[in-house]
Amino acid sequence: MKKLSLSIIAALLGMVVFWSITPVAIAFVKDEYSLMFQIWTRYVSAVVLLWAMVLSHSETRKEFRKIRSHFFYYWIRLTICAVFTILFQLLFTYCFFLITPAFGILLYQSQVLFSLILGVLFFRSERLLMKQPLTISGMLLAVGGAVVVILFQSEGVELSLSVGILMALGAALSWSFVGVSLRKGLEGKLSPVFTVTLVFTLIVLYLTPLTLLAGHPIAGSPRPVHWFFLIGSGFLGIAGGQGIYYRLLPRLGLVTLASVQLLVPFITGVFSFLLFREKITFLQILGGLVLLAGCRIILVQKSKLGQAKEKASSVV
Repeated sequence: MKKLSLSIIAALLGMVVFWSITPVAIAFVKDEYSLMFQIWTRYVSAVVLLWAMVLSHSETRKEFRKIRSHFFYYWIRLTICAVFTILFQLLFTYCFFLITPAFGILLYQSQVLFSLILGVLFFRSERLLMKQPLTISGMLLAVGGAVVVILFQSEGVELSLSVGILMALGAALSWSFVGVSLRKGLEGKLSPVFTVTLVFTLIVLYLTPLTLLAGHPIAGSPRPVHWFFLIGSGFLGIAGGQGIYYRLLPRLGLVTLASVQLLVPFITGVFSFLLFREKITFLQILGGLVLLAGCRIILVQKSKLGQAKEKASSVV
């Protein structure tokens, strides 16, 4: 692996911290704003920042010409991605209305497992992953770790799946569908940052009438600190985290970034403890480590398969 520069390390650290803040911010302002208004405001904030980035790029005109010449092709594919992202964001945000940030974001890491399953279903090339014993081991570890985290969410054993838990797992599955829709319809056609900017813009357009129809956007009596957390989580968690992710993706690769993302639950746990005094049981920590270890094994096996394909194609 190439040696990382200080600027890359700083960007990776920023990405992880920004993503770690989001679930904490959602939990912090959940009593002040409605679900729809929270989501809409975050994406409006993100879109403003992302368009400022995109419009300052010299290649943007070329990408607009691509969109103009094949408008319906891109509109349909971007809309599919936007719809899955809205579903993800609804489930992801609502789960933190019901369960604590560190617990929820740990369960959300199961999206690595869901991404593997959907990859096998939708992409023939990824079915080779299931023939590797370590992939199966990683899946079993991830599932086992998630089960331990759920069962030991308190000092005793809790044999129930709450709505919050189901929402966190549903968010993980929905985000995996976002990845599939991007890969099948848009991969390699537009730059990643331009793609995510267009997707987020469509999300704002589609959510605006729903947010107006929902009514009662202000549920409590928000103070300036609540507005700061709400808008800031849009700037940092959505635009900042996603912007850094898509800029680093071509240089570092999916596996490296996804592996770094596994650090998010630990930093979220620190923020959640400082703000809410959330405590995680020893068995939850153990289950979380097993879950993340299983995810890491899956990512490594995916990386090896990709490297093997590149080597074979270069020989041919």
